[in-house]
Amino acid sequence: MRILAFGCHPDDVEYMSAGTLALLSERGHDIHIATMAGGEVGSPTLKSREIREKRLKEAESSARIINGTYHFAGGHDLEIEYNHEYRQKSVRIMREVNPDIVFTGPPDDYLIDHEITSKLVRNAAYIASVPLFDCGFPVKPMEKIPYLFYWSPLGLKDIFGKKPEYHFGVDITTVMETKKKMLLCHKSQDEWIRYLNKVSIADNMEELSRKMGLLIDRPYGECFFQHLGEGHPQDNILKELLGPICRFICTDLTETD
Repeated sequence: MRILAFGCHPDDVEYMSAGTLALLSERGHDIHIATMAGGEVGSPTLKSREIREKRLKEAESSARIINGTYHFAGGHDLEIEYNHEYRQKSVRIMREVNPDIVFTGPPDDYLIDHEITSKLVRNAAYIASVPLFDCGFPVKPMEKIPYLFYWSPLGLKDIFGKKPEYHFGVDITTVMETKKKMLLCHKSQDEWIRYLNKVSIADNMEELSRKMGLLIDRPYGECFFQHLGEGHPQDNILKELLGPICRFICTDLTETD
């Protein structure tokens, strides 16, 4: 299958879904990673053009680790809006990849850019198959509406501190080193987060993955919600593709399958 993980910034995908992507790549699926923005404000020293060029190269390097392809929608960091321009950008990426499965960020997250990107990707997954919608490029409309999954909010809580009620999790223990290697391709982001928040992105990601692993009674995990709105497929295709490592959330750490 063709799989698209579409986030806001370079490194967003790696933080919350790279382990699942690595597992799907191991099983022979075609992996694509896209970002809406280029991380243009993520540096204390470089100019926007310079940090953008650097971060796009880092994103390409990360995708190559799992034999994936990177796509850039052309947006600008901290300027993402739900408007016609960005609808066109997101639909263009959707049509170019033509995915069977789409991952994106949650509708509720700590940063507005993330939330708007989630809404744009959700919309694009549905309208990319509408022939009369002009995305600004001569790209053939999709023939079907894909599966749509949201990864966890950063920090594993919403903006009011409430814990998410995930639909399921994926055991990523066997590919944690791959996930870490992908994230560490984003060296400039690590420098930026150390400057801004005084933490290492690798350490932070590992702790989040460990906490999600606890929810499925495994050392490391990634947890997801499935979009079950009208028009989208309703079955859990990831359970079919990944088998027993796609696990229901444990409310008491005994019910695991």
